[in-house]
Amino acid sequence: MRDKPQKRYEELAEKLMQKIHDGELRTGDKLPSERYLAKEYGVSRSVVREALRSMERIGCVEARMGGGTFVTSPEISAVVDPLALIVAQDNQFAVEVTEARLILETEIAKLAARRRTELQVKEMHRTLEQMQKEILKGGKGVEEDARFHTQLAKAAGNRVLQIWVSACAEVLNHSMKVTQYMEGVPQKALIDHEKILKAVEEQDGDMAEQYIREHLLSAHENLKKAWNKE
Repeated sequence: MRDKPQKRYEELAEKLMQKIHDGELRTGDKLPSERYLAKEYGVSRSVVREALRSMERIGCVEARMGGGTFVTSPEISAVVDPLALIVAQDNQFAVEVTEARLILETEIAKLAARRRTELQVKEMHRTLEQMQKEILKGGKGVEEDARFHTQLAKAAGNRVLQIWVSACAEVLNHSMKVTQYMEGVPQKALIDHEKILKAVEEQDGDMAEQYIREHLLSAHENLKKAWNKE
């Protein structure tokens, strides 16, 4: 029986991308050979080749001459770099990004409370423990702060939101460093995150939404104060 190339390669691509999404295949991993994939999924090698080409076009994998096909992270630099340039030149734009976060991340928190797994909760606890250690050492916990929000988006189970939050974290990296140097801000951010995580862990979507709204409103005001001082 002949394969139906259009349908079969799309099905195979979806299955392989799901493995990437689930963490079975990670960035840098080499995919099995065409021969192995054809046998494993019961398709022809031409279907495998077309599936891999379609995945390469959207940045999920990279074919290396004579080396095979490897999982790669979709590049968001094409979106992030121009936004970061605007932030560097326009303080008001950074404030508007925080407004956008206020709209979307409140919904992310609600979804995370409903969809989170026990493993994801443990990972977020670990991140906040690292943030606390960093602050106690005199640091600001900027990286851990960004990681927590990314993990929250991951727990929401929506890849588009994950990419959006990752992009915002990159864009606001400079802004976060500015606000985290304001007295008491790192400690307050840690407390906020702990409250958000408790609500997510207890699967209380309404409280998770309320806590992250309060956190982001505070971040929004801090950013405006920081820019006014400059």
